[in-house]
Amino acid sequence: MRLLCIGDNSTHGDIRPCHGLAEAAVEGVVSITMSGPEGVVETLRRSQYDLVVIQQARPDTRLLRHIRNSRIPTPIMMIARASTPAEVAEALSIGADDCVNASIEPVELLARLRAIVRRAGGHDSLTLHIGRMVVDVDRRQVQIDNQPLALTPREYDVVELLTLRKNQVLSKEALLDNLYAGQEEPHGKIIDVMVCKIRKKMRDFGIKDPFTTQWGIGYRLNEQAFIPLGARMNAHSASSTPASRETSLPVTRGINVISPATKMDVL
Repeated sequence: MRLLCIGDNSTHGDIRPCHGLAEAAVEGVVSITMSGPEGVVETLRRSQYDLVVIQQARPDTRLLRHIRNSRIPTPIMMIARASTPAEVAEALSIGADDCVNASIEPVELLARLRAIVRRAGGHDSLTLHIGRMVVDVDRRQVQIDNQPLALTPREYDVVELLTLRKNQVLSKEALLDNLYAGQEEPHGKIIDVMVCKIRKKMRDFGIKDPFTTQWGIGYRLNEQAFIPLGARMNAHSASSTPASRETSLPVTRGINVISPATKMDVL
């Protein structure tokens, strides 16, 4: 999980993550980039982050408002050392996805971070369903047609990330940052190797092309590959049915026909 953590102080050397974030980084669960408030919008437009964490003494919604007014869709969590119910309510109404106290226990903080990222990807539960594939985030298991898919821990991480961000192309750099979370990263080719191995394992289940490759960029989950065969044949049959006379009548000129769019110290 790749986080951009924004502190009160604009001097990078003075910014430190709260205890919960630091613990998550030590465990290798998240990769944290520390930042001051200046230039945040440009940073978010230039780089890909799963979540923004605004860390403050008290909730100050000016930066939050600036990010949301700039139409940055990245989920945002606010962490404050002290806050009132009214301040929390204001932050949530402006666009924060969550607002917690800095004393929050690491296990709860991580659960909240994961839940936010999961919801941002369009998933409401810990079980992700993509056609024939089920990804159990809690147990870190993948099944295809109710049969377990044998994956290494890193291979599982790749599948989970691409499933959570199913509508996005994930760069190799983003995958590396998420998989190794601040640890020394291997060469980017390791992602190609892992994807190749996952493809081979899924091919044994009849999943021919689970990921699409954007050359020079990265990978994206191919949802069509996981559609059950029967449903795919029905869809093909429906699409090949001859158009009725009513739908093939000529359109009168002048009428528009619109089709519906189908690294760090701890505080």
